[in-house]
Amino acid sequence: MCFFTSQRKNAKDIAKRYGRRLDIIEAARQILAEQEAEQLNKNGNVNVYETRLNDGMYVSPGWAHPYSVIVSESDELQVMQWGLLPSYSSISDFERYMRQSMYVNARSENLFNSRLWKRITKNRCIIPVEGYFEPHENNDKSKTPYYIERKDREMISIAGLYDVWKHPQTGELYQTFVMITVPASPKLCKIHNGGNNPCRMPLILTYEQAKEWLLPDMKQPEIERFLNTPDMDSEIVAWPVRNKFDRGNPFDPSIIDRVPTQEKLDL
Repeated sequence: MCFFTSQRKNAKDIAKRYGRRLDIIEAARQILAEQEAEQLNKNGNVNVYETRLNDGMYVSPGWAHPYSVIVSESDELQVMQWGLLPSYSSISDFERYMRQSMYVNARSENLFNSRLWKRITKNRCIIPVEGYFEPHENNDKSKTPYYIERKDREMISIAGLYDVWKHPQTGELYQTFVMITVPASPKLCKIHNGGNNPCRMPLILTYEQAKEWLLPDMKQPEIERFLNTPDMDSEIVAWPVRNKFDRGNPFDPSIIDRVPTQEKLDL
């Protein structure tokens, strides 16, 4: 369920859209560039998800823990990694996190009855994306990926939660996040109709909701106001894209090109 997003705009555009500064982003770019040079010298190749920010990427997979441009309550854009590493994690949890995804999405229905999510509902953030990908299960059980974006091609504000873990030996801080999911709208349920968690979608906020979502000191009843399936069906478009769209260069614009599909959906 929504393990892939697309962030084609650069951080400067995101900062302008949400009224944030870029200081942290620029510092992160310098650090990541040094890590990239180190990787090249050592291995002769580079894992871009470990050495680049995901702005400008046509596909950003959650399992890769990409360095993402995130909007928080701070007046500066933040750099966080997708996939939550809770602040109470042990070293063995951290080692597992570096090998595989732990928590990528949080179900809205569980925010206040799960110890993990309830503890961090105060740490709200926005994941700014251009679009995202969902699999559709065909009649023959094969799957076709679809790309989803706004008709006006404006940025999508996905509601998220974040946490900060401090490495007990090095003191390094890891800021990580998850996106919140809700039951899918009718149109999006037609697309995301299979798998272990069918008919789910990200919690998408309007421009006004996005500003409110980041207000401090909100209590449970105020947060719950946001946890409804958004009425987005008339505002979004979706089309099939190639299988294995997440393989290869994530900066390749052909990733979101429309392809023929065996099953035409009435969207």
